[in-house]
Amino acid sequence: MGFLSPFLLACAAVLAVPLWLHLRRKRRQTPVEFPSLRYLKMAAARMKRQARVEDPGLLLLRMLLVALLAAAFARPVVRSRGTWFGVGRSVESVVVIDATASMGWRGDAGSRLDAAKRLAREWMDGIDRTDAVALWVLTDRLEQPVPVPITDRGQVLRKLDALGSSECAADLALVFNAAREWADTRGVGRKELVVITDNQPAAWDWPADGFFRRAWQRSGVELVVLAPDSVRASNISVAAVEWDGRSVREGALLTGAARLVNHGDAAVNDLLECRIGGQVLLRKPVEIAAGGSLDVPLSLPVPVMEGPVLTGELALAGDALTCDDRWCFALPLHRALNVLVVDRSGGMGGSMRASFFLTRALTAGGAGKALAIEADAWSQHKTTDFDALWFTGGAVTGAGAWSKAMDFAATGGTVVVTGDSQPDPLPADWPVTAGAETPLPAGRMATRLLVPAHPLFDGVWSEQTAFPPLPQKTVRNCAPAAGAQVLASVAGEIPLLVEVVHGKGRVLWLNASADRTWGDLPLSAVFVPLVQQLARAKELAMQTTTACWVGEAWPDLTKIAGDAAWPVADDGSPASRALRSGLFDAISKDGKTCWRCAVNVRRSESDLRPVDSAKLQAMLPGRLIAGEQGIREWREETRREVPLWPWLLAAAALIFMMEGWASTVAAKRREAAAGGAAPVTNRARMPGRRADT
Repeated sequence: MGFLSPFLLACAAVLAVPLWLHLRRKRRQTPVEFPSLRYLKMAAARMKRQARVEDPGLLLLRMLLVALLAAAFARPVVRSRGTWFGVGRSVESVVVIDATASMGWRGDAGSRLDAAKRLAREWMDGIDRTDAVALWVLTDRLEQPVPVPITDRGQVLRKLDALGSSECAADLALVFNAAREWADTRGVGRKELVVITDNQPAAWDWPADGFFRRAWQRSGVELVVLAPDSVRASNISVAAVEWDGRSVREGALLTGAARLVNHGDAAVNDLLECRIGGQVLLRKPVEIAAGGSLDVPLSLPVPVMEGPVLTGELALAGDALTCDDRWCFALPLHRALNVLVVDRSGGMGGSMRASFFLTRALTAGGAGKALAIEADAWSQHKTTDFDALWFTGGAVTGAGAWSKAMDFAATGGTVVVTGDSQPDPLPADWPVTAGAETPLPAGRMATRLLVPAHPLFDGVWSEQTAFPPLPQKTVRNCAPAAGAQVLASVAGEIPLLVEVVHGKGRVLWLNASADRTWGDLPLSAVFVPLVQQLARAKELAMQTTTACWVGEAWPDLTKIAGDAAWPVADDGSPASRALRSGLFDAISKDGKTCWRCAVNVRRSESDLRPVDSAKLQAMLPGRLIAGEQGIREWREETRREVPLWPWLLAAAALIFMMEGWASTVAAKRREAAAGGAAPVTNRARMPGRRADT
């Protein structure tokens, strides 16, 4: 038991007052007759008896009344483990700490995560040592350093002290679903769930209202949601960055826009910088209105970079939440293509050969270099300096020529084969089955993209910008081989573009040709972008792996370099997901950087203004409190610390009524004793007083 106001126990000194009054009170003097001197001796004996306390029961009641009032003023409390005070025999508790990005906001006393750890310790210090406690942590998933309640408080506190911050996004649905499962487990006492979170809107962005009305009410768990503080935090962030194009070319102009958002109640002036390779290439002062946003246009030249990816960041000067003040970006670099075109041997030459149109399309706009050779020279030609091979006009003359092409694809190259290059017999790993050349009606043939999200089409053709009809006269009526994927069709269900992944590279089969006898494809507007996209197939496939959010799995490196690995976790174990924002390199076994990835914090964590407390309290089947004062008030209001002063005040009121009744009875008894004495004519008074005459 303890006292909330122990200094008021000094009021117990008033206990001396009723004792002093009883000792000082003199009995009323009653005249008595004394026919002889023997009555004087009797009076003297009676005076000696008056020195003793009269009515000790009444004195005891009065002193007890004063003692009860003094104890009640000191506000005693008792921690009860029995049901006499309405408390269960034992308690099992789960403390959940929100360690997501928004909890990294720093105030005068440190970060909100630091405050959450202090509150968790204070809460555990205020419960019985025999109560069991578990510790859960919310990042992008629910981690459980202490999964079930235990009485070893030291182990829980060690796990609490070791808890570090993260930059993941919050989702409190994970907490309450796990808590409901925990509630179904057996227990010897009542269960409590204490969730320490800043109540950021994104954390409650799930059907919480319906969950608490239906699923939670049967759990029987007492819920407390504790906020680290009641400060209305402000924050500015780089909300998004969009570049014009998903890849860039060295020396070209990179353009785009950055969106800045002010989540505060006052206008903010700041400085936006764009840094690439450690150099500041752009610097702009910005002013963002209160609660508003600002779109900043971006334009900068692409510097010469090493590696396959252009990486950099846009950053503000920074505020109390730093993880969203920068936006990391990674864009695949379009390096100059080096393509080898293999055409049929002999035949019609000059500007009518298919290789002529292909080399012009592959080099258009400075895309790269293209070399055309005849099929006879293919077996002796080196492939080490080329990014892609293009076979047209029946250039694949046998199994040996095709085997060399497959070796090139297995090491990471791209092999493109047109429909007019069908060897006889077909190699075992040919992308399509054998098919005869089929004439088409005059006019342009309708096409259809079967995999619109494929990197070959992304950014060039889509539902809004459809792949155009082709001026085809001839197609090969065949079907995809086992393991092949049809990406587009022509003239109904005839495959137009088929892809096969082979080793680290890929093989693409195009049911068309630059040969004019097959149609007027070289004269159509789709020819140049289609040829260049096919030659860049591997590069384009890697564009979807340049960025991810904190908490997401690392991009798959098997399409880039099978022996490469992303950075390890803090404990040295292989990391399966990105846990921090920034720019990260995938390192191959030989120590070289083979790819780069940009990781950013989800911008849902940027709005630090909490959910309206009245709305949240109306939804929660428990208490919503804030800070250390909230813990103390909640502890007083719950039955964990049972207040005894109401009981003491009730007992004092009862004693007061008993004292009044006893005082009345004593007064009547004294009056009756005084009224029973016989009247006298010759009277004497007690010694010390003059007798009446």
